[in-house]
Amino acid sequence: MHAATTCTLLIALYIAAGIAKSRLRKRAQLPRVGRAGPLGYAWTVLRSVLDSEGLVDEGWAKFGGKPFVLPSMSGEWIVLGPEDVEQLRRSDDTIFNAPERAKQLFLPNVMFGDITTNPYHLETIIRSDLTKALRSLVPEMLEEAQLAIPEHIPIKNGQTSAIIPLFPTMVHLIARVSNRAMIGAPGCRDERFLKNQVSVAEEVIPMSQVLNWFPSVLQPVVWKFFSVTIGAKDHAVRGVAPYVQARIDYAQQDNPSTIVDLLLRYAPPEDIQDVPKLAARVVHLNMAATHTSAIFTTHALFELARMPAEDVESIRAEILAAIESEGDIFNKNAVGKFHLLDSLLKEIGRFHSLFAVGSSRLVLKEAVISNGTVLPPGSVVALAPKPLHNNPDFYPDAHVFDPFRFAKRRTGESVTKDVKQSFTALSNDYIVFGVGKHGCPGRFFASLKIKVILAELLLSYDLSFPEGASKTPKPFAFNIFTMPSPTAKLEFTKRKVKAE
Repeated sequence: MHAATTCTLLIALYIAAGIAKSRLRKRAQLPRVGRAGPLGYAWTVLRSVLDSEGLVDEGWAKFGGKPFVLPSMSGEWIVLGPEDVEQLRRSDDTIFNAPERAKQLFLPNVMFGDITTNPYHLETIIRSDLTKALRSLVPEMLEEAQLAIPEHIPIKNGQTSAIIPLFPTMVHLIARVSNRAMIGAPGCRDERFLKNQVSVAEEVIPMSQVLNWFPSVLQPVVWKFFSVTIGAKDHAVRGVAPYVQARIDYAQQDNPSTIVDLLLRYAPPEDIQDVPKLAARVVHLNMAATHTSAIFTTHALFELARMPAEDVESIRAEILAAIESEGDIFNKNAVGKFHLLDSLLKEIGRFHSLFAVGSSRLVLKEAVISNGTVLPPGSVVALAPKPLHNNPDFYPDAHVFDPFRFAKRRTGESVTKDVKQSFTALSNDYIVFGVGKHGCPGRFFASLKIKVILAELLLSYDLSFPEGASKTPKPFAFNIFTMPSPTAKLEFTKRKVKAE
């Protein structure tokens, strides 16, 4: 009872301090969503922990899609309107700064050490070398998917199907296939190693949001206490360190076969001498490579289970035709012809928001937005994907999930125009992967990996919801993030004939 009272008091003091801070700090003159007054502000902040998306919907409707303030436990967000997307896209970080905001939001330097002063594992490797190496990774990832899928969907002797909790299963499957590219085989099959890597994403991402509830001076202290108590990140770093050392000893930088090899190519000498420091970067990459891909894969499988059988067969037929066109070789060129599957994934990004607000930037200098409002330095601006992705000017019948929406827009008359309809394309009306030069650098790797796994699953299994189960599992939300239900299940039935 005393502990509960203390906890309640601390939360009340935190919110009171936040109210005082927001009143003392120079603020943009914008309307605020939520209830009025200090108590209303406190209620809105608490509501944001589990219903940020609902608050964004409320603010968008109330203020007609114009900029407004979203209070949260981690501070105030200025949610921009559609007229401001282009300004954010053109931003060069001198006014609207993305890297500094990412450091605020995800606290990588608190959790992983200083990995942002020279973020070569992100800026150089993911943006450039990994994208160029994707062609060689397809056979590796395909082989790993073919080996891993029967292990993750175990069908007992004498039976033809298995029912599995979908999201956690996809997280582990994605982690294994990702690590075939990251560290290679057989390390990617080490169950203890994979469990530690998955635990990092499950604990570090939510914890980064909780740490944002604390003053910056206390964040390292709170993280130290948490990491000593739970230890997921430290276990993961220790687990990956031997594989990093093995690649150093093997010296494959000039003929890279894994992402770790690419990392070694650009690592400064002092990092090569400090294996745990390099390992922390690999763990950070693993975290980025796992959960978002698992979210897309999970939503895709749920949608495929809901779709008419003829639509699913159309996707299967296109996959088989694409592979046949490459001499019956499942390669990157074949994956590039999976237009229906690509359209399905893009529609998932449009229809199922991964976050209530995203593409956030820290305002470094006084700025003026489209409606003439002056934003003071220190403000945080962001875009709201759900209302932008439901704009009827861009998406007719936006309330309807249309898996082939973007495939229908491909005319075949112009490669350039068709590419704009692809899952990985950036645009002002599709912001899943961000806008401008800070668009997600790993989206091409993620797209390829997801398609390889989904294609293999579709050719091997029929999908259905277990008898009596909801066909619209309720997602789980925390702070600004949304993910599929961790308990919802799907039934996989082995197909009688799998065309090779």
